[in-house]
Amino acid sequence: MSTYQELKGLKIKYLSADTSGDRKVDGEVFYNSTDFNLKSFVATAAWHSTANLTHGRASLAAAGTVPAGLVFGGAGVADMTEEYNGSGFSNGGGLNTARQALGGAGTQTAGLGFGGYISAYSALTEEYNGSSWTESGDLATARQYVAGAGTQTAGLAFAGRGSPGKTNSTEHYNGTSWTSGGNMNTARAYLAGCGTQTSALAFGGSSTGTTGITEAYDGTSWTEVADLNTARLSLSGAGESSTSAIAFGGSPSNKNETELWDGSSWAETANLATGRAYLAGFGTKSLAVAASGGSNSTAAEEFTTTLTATTAAAWSSGGNVNNARRNAGCMGTQTAGLYAGGFGPPYVNYSEEYNGTSWTEGNNLTIARECSTSGFGTQTAGAVAGGGAPDNISSPYGGYSNSTDEYNGTSWSEGGDINSHRLGMATCGTQTAGFGAGGYQGANHPESPPSNTAKCEQYDGSTWTEVADLNTARSSMGHFGTQTASIACRGTSNPTESWDGSSWTNISASPIVFDGGNHGGGTQTAGVVYGPRSYNATELWDGTTWATSVRYSTSRGGNNAGDASAGLLVGGFTGSGNSNATEEFTGETTAARAVKTIDFD
Repeated sequence: MSTYQELKGLKIKYLSADTSGDRKVDGEVFYNSTDFNLKSFVATAAWHSTANLTHGRASLAAAGTVPAGLVFGGAGVADMTEEYNGSGFSNGGGLNTARQALGGAGTQTAGLGFGGYISAYSALTEEYNGSSWTESGDLATARQYVAGAGTQTAGLAFAGRGSPGKTNSTEHYNGTSWTSGGNMNTARAYLAGCGTQTSALAFGGSSTGTTGITEAYDGTSWTEVADLNTARLSLSGAGESSTSAIAFGGSPSNKNETELWDGSSWAETANLATGRAYLAGFGTKSLAVAASGGSNSTAAEEFTTTLTATTAAAWSSGGNVNNARRNAGCMGTQTAGLYAGGFGPPYVNYSEEYNGTSWTEGNNLTIARECSTSGFGTQTAGAVAGGGAPDNISSPYGGYSNSTDEYNGTSWSEGGDINSHRLGMATCGTQTAGFGAGGYQGANHPESPPSNTAKCEQYDGSTWTEVADLNTARSSMGHFGTQTASIACRGTSNPTESWDGSSWTNISASPIVFDGGNHGGGTQTAGVVYGPRSYNATELWDGTTWATSVRYSTSRGGNNAGDASAGLLVGGFTGSGNSNATEEFTGETTAARAVKTIDFD
């Protein structure tokens, strides 16, 4: 009989406190002499929501691991590629040939896509280098709903539907061309697969009907092994080899069942939160992602078997503002927010404070104005600048202002004027170190003709000073960070620009391109942007790349406060009217699971 040390490579320790450090592993057993208990750390399997894809689709392919995954092709946006970084998805290079129901293998920086359906069954093969796809040698057998495994230089394609029907053929890829491998025992399509070219697993699908048949491949021949507990087709899965895999989803009836394979049998584990079919999967048995699926869903979920618990990013409802309006200035934090001005119509001078639960009306701005994205600072030291306001201008809605209002936690007073009248200037920073970028200059001012501007100005608490222009003139963009280190993104065009205190540099574009209503918060290395009205998107910035996050509930061009871990989205325009809704954003968090006490009673 094996001892615990032989099984786990660890002795049962006698400790005065719970074990920690590199001994805190799944199955570690120890005796705590302080509370007189035998204890253990036990990993828990669970699915949790992760960020949405940028575009919904079904019958797509996948490759890679977590946190470096790849999805591509699919019904709806059949040439699109998206990359996963562990938090969300961002756009990659598009396939040369748009198609759905194709197979995938490899990694995020060395991917492989093959087969599929265009207007007929396809034999096309493309390789991905982390940024773009290149065509390579065709499959010998054109087919759709084909399964894949392996790498870009040692790939495997098996089964699928071609002409005249479902096939059992297997093909090996060497980085250039395909050659025949051993035939499967059961011809089928709509199956899932994983592993390597010499240690692969095929499971589920449709043969003469829905099946749970599982076959293992050793590089030469296929062998039938134990069936899935739930027979299904149009499922997905992931895994490292023929002895370690996970299967999830499928049809009929949009299944949510998840099963783990240990080399000899399938065992049921935690279900997907949302049952779906025609989805894609990538990763390993203990860390996988299920992406998109039927009805062209954008949803994704992440599976973990770990000693930590992950709480996905989420939006929740907060207290409604007292006066529904749009294009107000918003600043502060999720539990100490400030919302000032806006447009009803007409322009309003309302000011409200948020305590994390409800809004309370305070003293009004010095003038009624549509502040747009121009709120910066805190609840007790805030400011709004520019925007739409009467400003002694003769026009239907007054004109554009260059004035600044400052808030001291009780009342508003006039501050220094901006050098350029404008609407939609995007701001960040503090009341005494503010930064405004871009905006829209109207025809009724000296800065005519009407146009987007690239002008930037910084505020020291009394005076605005012009600094270097943006590389791209635009308005209604997101802007977050500090006076010396900020990010400007989206707006009436899609570049992202980084500010170093003296100049702007173009960097990665946001994956979702939208004009207007974009608002952001956070720092130059950890930011978030929301909106706009037509698309309730949330995107996270990690200092290098953008990735999608969970969407908020009410599509609108709202105004925001807070940062990438705790944000606030307030009011805005829904397309049919002004909103009074408040939503609160909480970023993804992880926490260690509690130690388990072993009870012998």
